[in-house]
Amino acid sequence: MTFIGMISEHKSFENIKEILKKNARNDINIINVNKKNISNMKNIRFEIIIVDSSLNEFEEESIIIEKLCMNARYIAINTDINKKFPDIIKQSKAHVITYGLNQKATVTISSITENNVLIYLQRNLKDEKGDIIEIGEKMVAINEQDKLKIYEILIIYIIFLIKI
Repeated sequence: MTFIGMISEHKSFENIKEILKKNARNDINIINVNKKNISNMKNIRFEIIIVDSSLNEFEEESIIIEKLCMNARYIAINTDINKKFPDIIKQSKAHVITYGLNQKATVTISSITENNVLIYLQRNLKDEKGDIIEIGEKMVAINEQDKLKIYEILIIYIIFLIKI
């Protein structure tokens, strides 16, 4: 069982959790990390930490976030929200995957239409097995019923890249 910790708004978390459930990903347990419950998370070892909220909001909890990041195998961080990496992420041995709409993000969007999103992987990544995922673009169909935000699509894409 893979544990993923997601620091984000509750609605985004619920949307991603629902997509994982629809895709029968029962091997993934995603947990919302927020200001109310973060102190209870300090002893959980997440394989992936997803940072989709500003870390400035978690200044008082920075020691706990540091511990979570140090124990994680992957850290996916939204660089549109978090412009600068805190030291806790720089010091971690985890694979850092940046995502967002900016041109420096590891995973970004090349183009968007009503029905499709073209996602661009700008740097090679290693999946959970250690295999290299090469640079490239992937067309992803948008399901109108899901009503996902762009960042949620990027997060789901990253999870599926890592967890083949």
